[in-house]
Amino acid sequence: MIEMYVKAGQAHKQRDDAVVIPLLGGRKLSESGKLLQQETGKALPSFLRKQDVSGKFGESKTLYHVEGSLSSRIVLLGCGDEKLLTLHKLRMLSARVARELDAGGARDAVLYLSELSVRGASLADKVQAVAEGVWLGLYRFDKYQSSKEGQERRLRSVTVMIASRRDLDTAQAALDCARAVSAGTNFARDLGNEPGNVCTPEFLGEQAAALSHDKLNVTVMDKQAIEAAGFTALLAVNQGSAKEPRFIVLEYNGGSDDQAPLALVGKGLTFDAGGISIKPAAQMDEMKFDMCGSAAVLGVFKAVCELNLPVNLLGVIPSTENLLGSAAYKPGDIITSYKGVTIEVLNTDAEGRIILSDALAYAAEKKPAEIIDFATLTGACVIALGGQATGLIGTGEKLKSALKSSGEHTHDRVWELPMFEEYQEQIKSEIADIKNTGGREAGAITAACFLSRFVDDIPWAHLDVAGTAWDMKGSDIAAKGATGAGVRLVMDYLLKRNA
Repeated sequence: MIEMYVKAGQAHKQRDDAVVIPLLGGRKLSESGKLLQQETGKALPSFLRKQDVSGKFGESKTLYHVEGSLSSRIVLLGCGDEKLLTLHKLRMLSARVARELDAGGARDAVLYLSELSVRGASLADKVQAVAEGVWLGLYRFDKYQSSKEGQERRLRSVTVMIASRRDLDTAQAALDCARAVSAGTNFARDLGNEPGNVCTPEFLGEQAAALSHDKLNVTVMDKQAIEAAGFTALLAVNQGSAKEPRFIVLEYNGGSDDQAPLALVGKGLTFDAGGISIKPAAQMDEMKFDMCGSAAVLGVFKAVCELNLPVNLLGVIPSTENLLGSAAYKPGDIITSYKGVTIEVLNTDAEGRIILSDALAYAAEKKPAEIIDFATLTGACVIALGGQATGLIGTGEKLKSALKSSGEHTHDRVWELPMFEEYQEQIKSEIADIKNTGGREAGAITAACFLSRFVDDIPWAHLDVAGTAWDMKGSDIAAKGATGAGVRLVMDYLLKRNA
């Protein structure tokens, strides 16, 4: 991650390689732009009169060596109609201009985007959004490319400018928050983008154990320990793989001793071929992303540790591959889970809910205040919501409401689906307690119904990130591949919950 700073100062006095000035629709300059216009004599007004730039959202024009400015270049960044600006649009703008500056060879830049007006947003909100945009927008995963020619990072630092020195402490706190949240998100992206031959359950355990903080304890159970603990559902799914499973427990004790923890549970399928109910070959390579739920949990823990948040967190990650070995579990098998609930297997590709049954039951035993699980659980959720929102289902009404609010604030959005009692009928089994699929109808909901059997009466929210955890097209703030979905959402929830 490049270095970022906050500072107060006038645009014409900045000596950085680039000064980025907002230009609103109709070629209207922001306050810093107006002052810069006065100091640069005729150069800037003349350029604007030529109508080379309109202020359209995302449009940019670069002026070099403008008389009256100490910077080598001035970038006029189109921001569109100020009334339509949102925090996410600030992220998009800062991400776009950061990539443009990096590609253009700028080493140091200052951004005046936080002076824009965003309805309902504080200065801290705007500084955090701009900083997140830069850090998330510059992310790339090129670890396995042998030639890095032309890919060297040229942009070394970015400074977010604010209007008044009196607000520097507020702005610095927002920048620190953005740094931690972006680091957690990009860590989750790195884990998701790793190939399946590297990111095995063992590797995932090593990454969890490598998280370092004096308030964090990490336990990584190997197969022998898993057998002794009785996580039999996880072991059943693991039967077809030559790679041993892992059961990962993270305990962050930043709050008071009498404070019940918030439990975060993440699906850690490091590769999912579907088992005996094998998936189609097309795009099966993307099933390395089936562990993105666990990556989100680890990303949240990384961010919480960096911020040293005064909260108690419990993290639980069941991890395995789902393959087709000679000992693989089969359609028709009956599994007895850690909780004692028996499961009739109708489809071995509905394995995520099976391993989560052990993890959720274990988390519930610890009597947390709330449980949030992250899982690339169902293709049905992708069909219902596409890649625009994470599916939200659960029993904790206050928890779900707060997650919706955080989703809107971060643009890491969720959309609630119902879980009426009638849906539970679809997972009733005639020969076991429940079956692991309720059929095609309401597939995302019946999967959540299955999970609900293992959380007791604890307020619970299930986040189905199957449509949002990776994006092979990419976006303004996410390169192609893993997105880190869920990290910014839950970090915003934690920060507000703590406040």
